[in-house]
Amino acid sequence: MKHLFLLLTLLSFSLTALAQQKVTGKVKDSSGEPVIGASVVVKGNNTMGTITDFDGNFMLDVPAKSVLVISYIGYVTQEVPTAGKNSLEIVLKEDTKTLDEVVVIGYGTQRKGDVTSSVASVKADNFVKGAVKDVGQLIQGKVAGLAITNPNGDPTGSTQIRLRGTNTIGGANTAPLVLIDGIPGELGTVAPEDVESVDVLKDGSAAAIYGTRGTNGVILITTKQAKGVDINQVEYNGYVSTSLIAKKLDMLNADEFRTLYPDQDHGADTDWIDEIS
Repeated sequence: MKHLFLLLTLLSFSLTALAQQKVTGKVKDSSGEPVIGASVVVKGNNTMGTITDFDGNFMLDVPAKSVLVISYIGYVTQEVPTAGKNSLEIVLKEDTKTLDEVVVIGYGTQRKGDVTSSVASVKADNFVKGAVKDVGQLIQGKVAGLAITNPNGDPTGSTQIRLRGTNTIGGANTAPLVLIDGIPGELGTVAPEDVESVDVLKDGSAAAIYGTRGTNGVILITTKQAKGVDINQVEYNGYVSTSLIAKKLDMLNADEFRTLYPDQDHGADTDWIDEIS
């Protein structure tokens, strides 16, 4: 009986493994740029999914004949069947419902549907929620082709921004130009709570008005303006954090080490032939 149970268990594992398939793919927009942070989930099972990396690539183990749902802010959600496919290439189309939004460009504002250059706009409703330290984290994973990282791993350190290519030639001088209400500045000089929208000018035609300073793209930050009763409104957000060593090792002090050291022979008095025979 035990042998029969073990055999049935192994067969069930084998059938489960056969019902799975590994699917790889790449998600990009209509201009061919990779979509970073796009959501890729199995339809009907939101716990089985992943997101695209800096190059728009993803890899996922899915049940056979399943359907993948690919979504990203500002783009039309797509459903792609995986039956008989191990490699996918998905092109997301921009959502036409967002074309009536007003975006900030180099010389003013314009209806998004009338803009022919590559411009991405992130409004306050789509900002990253939670404790964020600067404006960069507000739009992290929200704009295709915009890579926002923390290179040194310090939670309080500054973020690094690269637009359209993390390996752009130029080293430290590849950061995009940041304008706060039309004035050049740094992301750390404005509080995230004061930001109303962030517009990213990606290509040469959109950033041409800024000359060589806009070579690596332009980030336009629009801050909130007091209107009517909002003049007397005050908001406060506070966060508290602490840093602790996960596991502190119990080390010897000088006296304990001096006592222990004479007893160490480092294997010098060991008969290794006797040990292995």
